Amino acid sequence: MIRLFLDTNVILDLIISDRDGHQSALALENFANTHPCKLSCAWHSLSIIEYIGRKRFGSEAIHLLLRNLLDAFTVPSAGTDEAKQAFNYLAGDFEDALQISAAVASKADHILTNDASGFTKSPISVLSPKEFLFILKSAVQTKIFTAETQRSQRDR
Repeated sequence: MIRLFLDTNVILDLIISDRDGHQSALALENFANTHPCKLSCAWHSLSIIEYIGRKRFGSEAIHLLLRNLLDAFTVPSAGTDEAKQAFNYLAGDFEDALQISAAVASKADHILTNDASGFTKSPISVLSPKEFLFILKSAVQTKIFTAETQRSQRDR
């Protein structure tokens, strides 16, 4: 099972249709719904999503969306130790360092973000949703090619 940690901007791309990353976020959601996958996000992302979403969709709608999000995502425990740990990942933006610390706490395989500039000190692979989906597509094509090659060699 692949463990993906989504930065706040990727979740916002998913829920706000006129954002640049919306289509990639939808493709990512499709992947998560059709493959063994564990999604997580940071505790503090929820308040950012609520603040932006409340202005855009209203309180009732965004609160329902957040409840649904919490059914699909895990939110790793965060406290003083994780906040202190974030300073080890600080590359300019403390909020990004907190994201990394939360991703580490969630034991993520990859952090997906649309702004990797603040993630240069991450011990976890950092990819945009587009990069992640491209890698998946390439891996599937390689697997199909390998299977077809093996089948044709057997049939000779």
